[in-house]
Amino acid sequence: MTASLAQVFEGPFLIGLAVNIFLQGLATMQVCVYFTSFAKDRFWLKQLIVILYLLDTVNCATSIYYLYDALVIHFGDEAYLLSGSWVFAAGTVTTGLVSVVVQHFFAWRAYVLTKNVLVVAAIVLCSLASLGGSLATTIDLAIDPSTFRVSDLRVEVTLWLAGAVLADMIITAALVWHLGRHKALYPALNSIVNQILRMTVQTGVVTTAVAIILLGCYLTNSIGTYVAFSMMLSKLYTNCTLSTLNARRKYEGSTKDEVSHGRSIHPGVVVFQSQRAQGEVFVQVESHQMTDMDDKPSQGMNDF
Repeated sequence: MTASLAQVFEGPFLIGLAVNIFLQGLATMQVCVYFTSFAKDRFWLKQLIVILYLLDTVNCATSIYYLYDALVIHFGDEAYLLSGSWVFAAGTVTTGLVSVVVQHFFAWRAYVLTKNVLVVAAIVLCSLASLGGSLATTIDLAIDPSTFRVSDLRVEVTLWLAGAVLADMIITAALVWHLGRHKALYPALNSIVNQILRMTVQTGVVTTAVAIILLGCYLTNSIGTYVAFSMMLSKLYTNCTLSTLNARRKYEGSTKDEVSHGRSIHPGVVVFQSQRAQGEVFVQVESHQMTDMDDKPSQGMNDF
């Protein structure tokens, strides 16, 4: 019976841990690229990346500890396999914190782009609801870790994952709507905007799809599948954020064939001069330069 218990829970946990470690390695590489390529980014943005990476590292380390503890130190101990572990609570809280940090970062980006307070408020509310659900799940698991093996936390888990799904969907829709609306205004930048749109949709779809799968698995008592996918979620948020930031190198390089570079009075902001119209265009947030800029209608400026 011990083997069957391990197959039902620890087996999927091991598969999820393998993917978790792979994504942690990918995040490590992206962090190195980020700090090497964008050393002049704002201090708070660098701190955000450090916080995300540390949370993911804790998530990965505690998961490795649990598997070693359950299958090596307590080998053959059926009662221990049924009792659960504090690691379940640690994994839940780190995943919840990573998702809320990332969602608030993208909410800030959406505000700088769209200036739409209602959209940003919706993102923040959904994200905070998700955080509340993850914290409630964490507390319940800390009190009784064995509840992780059965679907006894439906309300808490639903609030956590449904909130995350809604926040991700609103972020993706807001950015795609704004970029699509401005795409026709500057034909010389169409290729760049298309790349940004693809990146926005891809990163939003990945985290949203995994959160939906997690919610469906938990509500249908597919705990093994839930465990495997839950190991990936925090790493996907971090890697999507890093890939979006690091993609600035590609965006800047691709402009050489379409637009000519100009100088900007704003440090770190990429400035393009359209070949069709001599007005300058600031590619601000979607180049992920974390600088708020005033509108300059007299010069035909537009924030992308």
